[in-house]
Amino acid sequence: MTTTIRVALLQDDRFRSGGAELIDAWRRDSDDRLWVDIQEPVNEVIEPLLETRMGFHELAAEDTLSPNTLPKYDSFAQYDFFIFRTVDVDVAEHRSETFKIAAFLGRNFLFTVHRCPLRAIDDVARRLPGDKRLLERGGDFLLYSIVDQMVDAYFPLLEQIEECVDDIQDRIFEDADNAHLDELLHLKRDLNVLRRQSLPQRELLNQISRGDAKFVQQQHLIYFRDVYDHMFRISETIDVDRDQMTGTMEAYLSVVANRTNEIMKVLTIFSAMMLPMTLIAGIYGMNFEHMPELHWIHGYPFALGLMIAIGILMMIWFWWKGWIDFPRQRRKAKHKAL
Repeated sequence: MTTTIRVALLQDDRFRSGGAELIDAWRRDSDDRLWVDIQEPVNEVIEPLLETRMGFHELAAEDTLSPNTLPKYDSFAQYDFFIFRTVDVDVAEHRSETFKIAAFLGRNFLFTVHRCPLRAIDDVARRLPGDKRLLERGGDFLLYSIVDQMVDAYFPLLEQIEECVDDIQDRIFEDADNAHLDELLHLKRDLNVLRRQSLPQRELLNQISRGDAKFVQQQHLIYFRDVYDHMFRISETIDVDRDQMTGTMEAYLSVVANRTNEIMKVLTIFSAMMLPMTLIAGIYGMNFEHMPELHWIHGYPFALGLMIAIGILMMIWFWWKGWIDFPRQRRKAKHKAL
């Protein structure tokens, strides 16, 4: 695993980009703007750079390297320390992966540290040479540009999940299947992953938008309030989608229960119709010597006719009671409802 360090430096209105050597050209007490992005950090590289060279606190450096740190904000004398998290969900394969960004924000610098390549970081890095105002306006505005893309990445994921749930709803009422329930459970798990990541992030963005972070300039708070508003909408959408999934699962169970009831009703009706027929067959199957119809030439067709007549009468009686209906009646009822 090799640590990659990208440095962007705005010095005397001149933009420069390169590696770690550019950090030596920057001075903390100057008005030069510095952005250092560190990917795949390892202890041997990150600790000397963050703790010894930049003077960042060892606990902040430890949180930077820990993969399980939740979103947080810590205030120090010369910088603010943030942990942001984002998530990538493969809705088709139901695989999810979370990513963490640690950020050190000072008066004229921004350090970002992450393990895996991140689209938000790469997009901002590509924009910088052609739009140096991102760095010129300060490290806090650069941080906003990164976090804004991280938050906006939630919206396409939620749209995909909503489309999948809508499609499952349509298919459930056409022909409910066990695969639909399995898909719903997977989608609900994906949504729970998004929810676990969004709630702490929303609280962190709320802290920043209130002005708790010392090194976020007053004129840039409105941008972080906008990101917080997006994060709040995402959290609300997640809760609505979870309720919709719960309703869809209840609808699935209702459809399956109704189908089971229909099957049981049909079986019960057939069983009820067979009982008198079985009784007749049992009576005429007894081995008594003196039975009235034993030697009657029409005894067999009489017994069969009696069974058929009883079955038809019971069918008519079930229909009259409303316990069964026929396809033609169901079609008429459906047309009337429409």
